Amino acid sequence: TVQEEVSFAPKSRAVPPISGGILALTYPTILIIVSMSVGFRRGGDLNDFAATLAATVLFLIAAPTSWVLSFPFIEVTRFTVLVFGIVTSAPLWYIAGVAVARRSVDWMTWIRRYVVVCVAWTAVNLIAFGIIAAVAG
Repeated sequence: TVQEEVSFAPKSRAVPPISGGILALTYPTILIIVSMSVGFRRGGDLNDFAATLAATVLFLIAAPTSWVLSFPFIEVTRFTVLVFGIVTSAPLWYIAGVAVARRSVDWMTWIRRYVVVCVAWTAVNLIAFGIIAAVAG
């Protein structure tokens, strides 16, 4: 007689790519929410200027495609930049989450790899901003 083993555990512990892609949107969403908390139409002192500058850096890390609209011959409003940046960057973050999910065997591996991707992306951007600031003077 052949005895079959009965198990109610899931057969595969792999991360579903769609779930990984959707969860990958959390980091840019948090950065965008933090950057939006700074008032755009208020007058203010030097602290408000620093907060606005920090919010801009956070937004550019979360929505890297916003650079496309920084050319001087393109005249856009702040709202256009925000919407364009969010709409065009969300698929990039989703694709990154799917790619991490396809290479992850479980959720803990996905989380570790996603955190590494987020930290590396942020570090590369901050280094690039530093280089641009040094060159620009």
